[in-house]
Amino acid sequence: MSPAVGELAARIRAIDWDPEVDRTRSRVALMREYLRRSAVWTRALGATGWPFHDIAAVAAPGIRAEGAVVASVRGDPDLARQFPAVGRTCVWALHLAAARDAGAALPALPDPFDPLIRMYERGGGFCLSTTGTVDVDGVGIGRGTLLQHLGDAPRAPESDAGLDALDG
Repeated sequence: MSPAVGELAARIRAIDWDPEVDRTRSRVALMREYLRRSAVWTRALGATGWPFHDIAAVAAPGIRAEGAVVASVRGDPDLARQFPAVGRTCVWALHLAAARDAGAALPALPDPFDPLIRMYERGGGFCLSTTGTVDVDGVGIGRGTLLQHLGDAPRAPESDAGLDALDG
């Protein structure tokens, strides 16, 4: 197992999936940052499927995280109770980590899945509504279009202290 995949798998398995409503503001900001990064990656790769898709399958076809690692993450009963896209994003993050460890030629862009993993670590997943919003702790974030989410300015603080300040 590659180092980045092992580290990420351990982080995902350690997530407490119980909601943390006192961290809603930071979790919403992290989802907005994921939507921005996903839009940037999708455009750079000329991919489809935004906002939730397997970026590694386009950026580094054929490079996947080991099946046993994926199974160990997918087998977590708490993760299995989350909205299906949450589990898929965890697996896609593992595949992208495997591509990085394999030295695949990836765009020089920030990890698109890092904001999601950080959001999960701060209190659970998300769900998609039938009205076209991404629901984080009852807050509906407009999915909008890829073009509406493109941009260079981060939508969430990089540090835990900055995220904590949002929730303060």
